[in-house]
Amino acid sequence: MVRNRFLRSAAVALSAYGVLGLVIAAAMLVVGISTFSQVTRLQTTLESERQSLVQSIRTVSGTLKDTSAATTNFQQSIVGARNAADQASQLANSSAGTFRNLGGTTATVSVLGFQPLASLAPQFNASADQLQQLAITMGITRDSLSQNGTDVQRVGGDLSLLQTQLDAVANSLTQPGVLGLDAQSLLPFQVAFYGMCLLVIVQSAFSIVAGVVLFRLQRALGGEPLFPHIKTATTSDGEVVGRGHVRVS
Repeated sequence: MVRNRFLRSAAVALSAYGVLGLVIAAAMLVVGISTFSQVTRLQTTLESERQSLVQSIRTVSGTLKDTSAATTNFQQSIVGARNAADQASQLANSSAGTFRNLGGTTATVSVLGFQPLASLAPQFNASADQLQQLAITMGITRDSLSQNGTDVQRVGGDLSLLQTQLDAVANSLTQPGVLGLDAQSLLPFQVAFYGMCLLVIVQSAFSIVAGVVLFRLQRALGGEPLFPHIKTATTSDGEVVGRGHVRVS
């Protein structure tokens, strides 16, 4: 009697364990499939964003390259203008000295005691003053252009450095899967998860089969029924004499 009850309890426990395992495995499969689908969609979105980001960085890098080249050309133009201003300053300064000499010379020219060119000396001196002022102005312009050329050169160098850094970032983002797990990296997790689910299903199925086998073994041994509170119906060949026992007439 104790053995039959033990077999019956073991059969019920194994069957319940198997059914519970199947329910848990089904829930795991539903959650896992949903999770992996979301991860796949997220990876697809990240891949699209990666390509768009690389394209944007390439565009900005090209713009910086063109701007850097433009600053180089502009710097060359500034250098040319500076040289021209320097030459003009030197020429104006030299011309101012020449006019001053001419003014002094015309003031000392004497013909029969007369100085016919003396009236031209103030004009030469005034022209010399104007040329001297022009030389000073051109010198200031030359210095300003020199400073501007230095600033433009520095800006051009900064733009070139920034372009190099952007190209490095774009090259690093060129590799697929850099913003997340790619399909190959996700595969081991999928294999491990579905393998665990398969193991749970196999164990649950084995438990159910073992429970059924124990239940049939308990019935074959003539023990109590699986649900002892259910009374056995009386047949024409016998009558119920107790819970789970039949007396043959």
